Amino acid sequence: MLAVLLLGACRADLSVEVAQGAGGSGHVRATVNLDAEAAAQVPDLASQLRVDDLERAGWAVEGPYRRPGGGLGLRVEKPFASADGAQRAIQELSGSGGPFSSLRLTTKRRFWKTTTALQGTVDLRAGLAAFGDPELAKVLGSPDLGLDPAALERQLGKPLSQVVGVELVGNLPGTVTSNAPRARGGSAVWPVPLGSSTTVAASSQAWNVRSLVLAGVAVLCCLALLAVLVRRRRRI
Repeated sequence: MLAVLLLGACRADLSVEVAQGAGGSGHVRATVNLDAEAAAQVPDLASQLRVDDLERAGWAVEGPYRRPGGGLGLRVEKPFASADGAQRAIQELSGSGGPFSSLRLTTKRRFWKTTTALQGTVDLRAGLAAFGDPELAKVLGSPDLGLDPAALERQLGKPLSQVVGVELVGNLPGTVTSNAPRARGGSAVWPVPLGSSTTVAASSQAWNVRSLVLAGVAVLCCLALLAVLVRRRRRI
């Protein structure tokens, strides 16, 4: 499918999001957006997609759906309840040795705060061949690419990085500190051009509300007990 889009000089964008909330649960999501020209190249896209294996593995599949301007979108998402669950979802998405396989989501919980980190490398130095992994091919609904990048660029008259866009999005609880070129609040975005690799480093800290509430209750109880003891002493 992706080969057809490229040969048609269309635009295809892949966004992979790793999101974790303050409680440790979250999701891994991959979204493919095609522009109107790309959508016109694959009018029977819904029948070409193979999503049974994904759904059996716990992935929710949405689409293909219409986008503004006549394009198409496809989204797959898998929830997780812990950092280990996130790691399994990332590996299922990327496959062994795939472009996202080195990403690691870790959580360190202390009484007052929880530190969450997303680290690793998104490796697209192999260009289109990076998406030849069988597991990622299932997510994208495309077969092994087996394309000659130089020949494609000659046909298209433009670099492949202008045809296929890839980005990683990290959404972490609290305010994120990262090396991402685009970051705001709890979100960080790393664009990864074809033919390159990008180092990912992001961390955030969030207050443990439950711990704070329990500590506050404990302090109030101590103050109340102290007040009772003071009153009793005054009566004696």
